[in-house]
Amino acid sequence: MDLFFDSKEVAELEEAAGRILRVIGYAQGRADSYAAKREEFQVIQFPTKFSKEERRREYKNNVTLKSGKFYFSRKEIRSMPEQFQGKITIELPIPVRQKKNGIFEARFRKYGFNICVSSADESKLKDKFFAALLNYKPRAETAEPEEPAHRVPLFEEVAARWLELKRPNIKASTAEYYESLFNANVLPAFSGREIADIRQSDVQAVINSYVQEGKPRTAVKLFQALKAIFNFAIGDEIMEKSPMRLMHPPIYEEKSGCALTLDEERELVKLIGESNCAPEVKNALLFLLYTGIRRSELASVEIDGEFVSVVCAKVRKGLQERRRSIPITPMLARWLPQMSVDELRTVRPDALTQAMKRLMPSHHLHELRHTFITRAQMCGVSREVVSVWAGHAADDTQTTKVYTKFPREFMLQEGRKVIYSLD
Repeated sequence: MDLFFDSKEVAELEEAAGRILRVIGYAQGRADSYAAKREEFQVIQFPTKFSKEERRREYKNNVTLKSGKFYFSRKEIRSMPEQFQGKITIELPIPVRQKKNGIFEARFRKYGFNICVSSADESKLKDKFFAALLNYKPRAETAEPEEPAHRVPLFEEVAARWLELKRPNIKASTAEYYESLFNANVLPAFSGREIADIRQSDVQAVINSYVQEGKPRTAVKLFQALKAIFNFAIGDEIMEKSPMRLMHPPIYEEKSGCALTLDEERELVKLIGESNCAPEVKNALLFLLYTGIRRSELASVEIDGEFVSVVCAKVRKGLQERRRSIPITPMLARWLPQMSVDELRTVRPDALTQAMKRLMPSHHLHELRHTFITRAQMCGVSREVVSVWAGHAADDTQTTKVYTKFPREFMLQEGRKVIYSLD
């Protein structure tokens, strides 16, 4: 079958053949280039490894010129130290070799012994070896130095350290509270014990004892303090786990207190007047009743014109001290002339608590604050203003916290509303 191509197809075939020839030429050129490069490098021939037998023979040729051995007799063995009898026998050869420098060497390395003697005279080698046996002292095993045992601190040491680090960030009164709590309730149970040895059952038994005694509030305070101390010990790497990690706090409902009724307020005022309490204690009770301040704020009280001024007790340590003003209401004004502010500042808070407990056993001192706040609102003073007097936040809005500032004249007007009859 004949094939015919036109001029166009012939041109395309010639072009394709040209491409093939160029590719073949390029490949051949690369091969020639690689061959030329290989000639530039020198191939290094590494020696083959010696066999084990060849290495042994080489060692003998270089180190040992002559080798031999000697034996000990029964008589010689009986005169050896006991540690060698039974180990060295009449059949046991002691190998001897002559080193390249001509020195003879006898060595015994068996059963944990390592004895080596050398001499230029081979005939003296056995005597020197026997002398080495008589004077042989096994090398003492160098025990690794033991790390000094760290004493596990006692519970009271960790508690004291915790309070020491906490003290700069809390008020002095709070620190005193913790100290009294530890001394009265914690240390009697855990004093003298290593903190790492205290178990969950130990802590639970202490907490339960206060619950059973009808002191759930003390039990809760203990729970909180102990948990903080154990967590501190973990953070300081004194112990790995807290014995309280699976414990739950005791149930205690905080008593919010309530205001005295008008009849109870009348009765309290009468009891204060008839009591044998010190005059400054009587006046301090009335002052708390008609200002609503906290007992701890009494030491900072000042009279500023028509206002009573005190330092807020609820400001955390580190924050700026803040004073608040309460207008002198008509209810306070009737008692104020018989009071001395200097004497009021000296009254101990505990004395007021005890006096209130004697006068009205069913009520506690903080309820005088509840009474003032309640009476002010009953007399028409707005909740926001009463909150300012009490040192509370009226609400959590930006408007109240930042922008609301009541003028003194407005506060006085609100204070004049607090008037009611106890007859």
